[in-house]
Amino acid sequence: MFKRIFIPFVSLFLVINSNGQKPISEADAVNMALKNSRNISAAALSVLQQKQLLKSTINLPNPEVFIESPTGNFYTGSITQSIEFPTVYGKQYQLQKQKIVLAEKEKGVSENDVKLQVKQLYLLLQYAVALQQQLFVQDTVYQRISTAGGRQFDAGQIDYLQKTVAESQYGEVHNQYVQAQISITNLQSQLQYLTGSQEVFTVFPLDNNQLTNKVVPTDSTLFDTNPSLQIANQNTIISQNNIDLQKAKALPGLALGYFNQGERSTPIGNRFRFGFTVPLWFGQYKSNIAAAKTELDINKQKVNGLQQQLSVQLLQAQNELAVYTQSLQYYQTTGLKKANEIITTAKRLFDNGQNDYIGYLRNINDAYSIQLKYLEAIKNYNLSVLSIKYLTGTL
Repeated sequence: MFKRIFIPFVSLFLVINSNGQKPISEADAVNMALKNSRNISAAALSVLQQKQLLKSTINLPNPEVFIESPTGNFYTGSITQSIEFPTVYGKQYQLQKQKIVLAEKEKGVSENDVKLQVKQLYLLLQYAVALQQQLFVQDTVYQRISTAGGRQFDAGQIDYLQKTVAESQYGEVHNQYVQAQISITNLQSQLQYLTGSQEVFTVFPLDNNQLTNKVVPTDSTLFDTNPSLQIANQNTIISQNNIDLQKAKALPGLALGYFNQGERSTPIGNRFRFGFTVPLWFGQYKSNIAAAKTELDINKQKVNGLQQQLSVQLLQAQNELAVYTQSLQYYQTTGLKKANEIITTAKRLFDNGQNDYIGYLRNINDAYSIQLKYLEAIKNYNLSVLSIKYLTGTL
């Protein structure tokens, strides 16, 4: 009985709601949002900025140019160029390369966040549409009951209590139906804004075969693909590179130049000078190296702390998934069947005069409640799946 009523209304709703538009898939919505995201655009610019800084890793100090009179007889020009030990520039280059990788991983975090937000909104919109369809069926049934109850009360066939119960039940369901419509409009607006779409969103129907087509990662080793953890690990790599750089800076620097300290007739070969800097104040280098090592220890602890946090969140999401899996199994094997039987039996008893309005409404309320809980279980199951995929970086 329920299926004969429900399915035509579902089809009718989809035709009316689509306004001639084809539904947009979840994947298309995600791709549109990724292209439209300002955070991702900013992250891409950060990557570009770090790449632009790569050339600055060979940062030579400006040469020193002087006009002097070394003998007191004439003026001569001199130029001196000092440089760090060549190893320093190599370490700076390696460090900057790792900063580029970090910026790319930060961009991955932004992408992961956008994917989660869009997929959650897409799912909530699917749920809101399915809920509205279910409530439309109930709204239609309860409206007929309320109208019939009013006529029968006027004819003296039922008492005021039964009439009032029928009207209040219809009012409650109709209120939920209107709320569902408002939710749909709101969710459509959010998705339209995130994706930059010029048209209102329509989505594919909520999938009822959840337990047969979902591949859910549950292995905690998949944290390796979690973007936030990848950033934390990348920071430890950068810290190690910074230690190497600080150690290289403690090496002697080099200097070379041109200066004539003799007479004008001094051979060209004797006018050049070479030297090196002495890292005499080693305490400052030692402090920088110690601070860099501490930074490495800090980032390692952050990695361990984040792994702990992700593990707890994964356990929670897995527990929720197990609960909603059990719930879906119950509704699919038993609950929905019983709900349909209740609706059919209650209607037969009511039509045969074996049940009054109050009893009839109580029975179908219980049945419709089961159907609504089934839709909610589907929503919660999918939200748990999204949480697990977000935590494992597999969205």
